[in-house]
Amino acid sequence: MADKSSTQDENVASEDFNRMLRRSWDTVYQTSPDGETYIFPPCLNGTPVHKITEKGDYWKIGWNSLDAYLAHEKAEEKLKADARQRYTLTPGSKTAKDTLKLHTDNVSKHRRIRDVFGSDSSYHPNQLVSKHHLPPEGLCQKELMYRMACKVADLRILHQKGELAMDPWDFFRWRVSLKLRSCVDFAAQSGRDFLRTIVYKLCEDSGPYSTSKKYEDPLLREAILRSADYQHRASSFGKPSGPKKIGNGSKVSRVKVEPLSLSSSSPAMAAARVEKRQKKASQPSTYQGVNAYRAQQAVKQLSRDGDSKPWVH
Repeated sequence: MADKSSTQDENVASEDFNRMLRRSWDTVYQTSPDGETYIFPPCLNGTPVHKITEKGDYWKIGWNSLDAYLAHEKAEEKLKADARQRYTLTPGSKTAKDTLKLHTDNVSKHRRIRDVFGSDSSYHPNQLVSKHHLPPEGLCQKELMYRMACKVADLRILHQKGELAMDPWDFFRWRVSLKLRSCVDFAAQSGRDFLRTIVYKLCEDSGPYSTSKKYEDPLLREAILRSADYQHRASSFGKPSGPKKIGNGSKVSRVKVEPLSLSSSSPAMAAARVEKRQKKASQPSTYQGVNAYRAQQAVKQLSRDGDSKPWVH
């Protein structure tokens, strides 16, 4: 019989997940009367609504430049081409291979970051939260921007399929703001010391006893897993023991699983195989050499001779 409490927990989780995806922008965000800055969520208070520029009043001296990073893409493409040429000339060189991989990865990251934060986008990394919560250098570092860009791109899939109501960037910022709020001890405290950790860990699953568990968002991770499944790359998140479900038996992540091994497919079949092996082990081999064969034949002959003699009363 199913555990009722477990079923209830799954139903609640399913409701929470679906409610999260359906959340509308106007239930989370509020702007100033002129519509120029956010006043809610608190973690975005004072942040411009429109994309900031490095020459604007909001820009802070010391922040890393997004424009400078994006401008380096062509140079990275050339480094990749040069590395490929060197690897072609020295295919056995580990250094050449590693260099090619480095620049290939860098080019991929450039493209993803440009796709989400480029000149055609209305998003800027330093508008993830208000400047009160940003580290001194801002958030325009390659690995950090790439991590955010990947999550926004995944959420874009759900938005395009009509499953995510909110704009992907606004949705991601909302989930970050909730986690940031849970990590500060009082309203005026800055989250700059752990904002980067939140970005890196938000969609992770480090296990129940990990010290980084407080930075994770299980519901957002489920959304990312669902998107990954749509893109046929769920295996990049690992291979779970079974389909991830949240309530009512509905698959949320629908990640693929490895088929059951033969030994675990059926207890009855496993027991039959064990019995068969034991029976086989108790029987002598069909052929054990010439001498053994002659001895077996002699025993059979004696048995036949004994059967042919009359019984003595």
